[in-house]
Amino acid sequence: MPFRSPRAGELPRQVYIETTNRCNSRCQTCVRTFHPLEPARDLSLDEFAAIVAQFPVLERVALHGIGEPLLVEALPAMIRHVKERHPAATVLFNTNAILLDDARQRELIRTGLDEARISLDAASAATYAAIRGVDAFDRVVDNVRHFARLLDGGGRPRLSFWFTTMRENLAELPALVDLAGQLGVREVHVQRLVLIHEGLAQADQSLYRRLGAREEAYLAEAARRAQAHGVHLGASGRISPQQSLAGEGNTGLAAADTGDGPWTACFRMWTSTYITANGNVLPCCISPFSTADYGRLILGNVLETPFAEVWNGARYVERRTALYTEHPLDPCAQCGTNWSL
Repeated sequence: MPFRSPRAGELPRQVYIETTNRCNSRCQTCVRTFHPLEPARDLSLDEFAAIVAQFPVLERVALHGIGEPLLVEALPAMIRHVKERHPAATVLFNTNAILLDDARQRELIRTGLDEARISLDAASAATYAAIRGVDAFDRVVDNVRHFARLLDGGGRPRLSFWFTTMRENLAELPALVDLAGQLGVREVHVQRLVLIHEGLAQADQSLYRRLGAREEAYLAEAARRAQAHGVHLGASGRISPQQSLAGEGNTGLAAADTGDGPWTACFRMWTSTYITANGNVLPCCISPFSTADYGRLILGNVLETPFAEVWNGARYVERRTALYTEHPLDPCAQCGTNWSL
């Protein structure tokens, strides 16, 4: 793989800012349910503005992390702030949509939010409760139905469903595509399960490189229904769910086949960054799910040190350098193996 300097050039133009690490779900696939990694906290609007001010150019801003953004009262003001400073930037967030009532929907439309990604890992109330840890399926469906009608088939934010796939729920993917079509949601995205070895995030639930005839049939049926409804069905890396789960189209895996570790294909530590609700800088949005040594994962804190100093500080340089060795720092060693690059 091409070697990148351990010192990055310009500051990243893609930023994940965790507006809160509080949540109103207890997902059986989320590390927060089992091991809260940081003290519960929301970013204040002033703190958020101070963070945004440290990035001269922003092209994409994701306002989510380990937590539910709709719990943050200042969220609409945060979106407007980014849009005022960086009009061309795409602003989005993931939500469980439990709090996505009429008032919040109308406010989000006024902010200019580009995309609301709705995490929905089931097409039935029973499976939803088993995975998400709360009984809120019907409320979420009603909220999304209302929001889609409010948007009247167009405008912003764009609505999409995000489905973390595992043996527990794959059989419901075709029905979820039907539901998307019925509600007016034009995109369904399949994500691989990240193994945290707690709850449902166990190896026996993973479908990665473990597709049998039954699983292939579910994916094929979901694709057929997506085409019938005019719904885009995709996965990480702009490939199909079947390709993603089969391990195809992954540049990191290609690297592994030539003797290089999959992690050598990583580009995130040169192009993006993740900032938690406590101001801690992490290598990427997946890393909190995949390390037993969370303290070593932290690269700096933007509420204490300017991000420009953190970006090419000793910890960032060490982690980038390690990517080109046989033993990258945890959790990079699992990247491209347990989840998509």
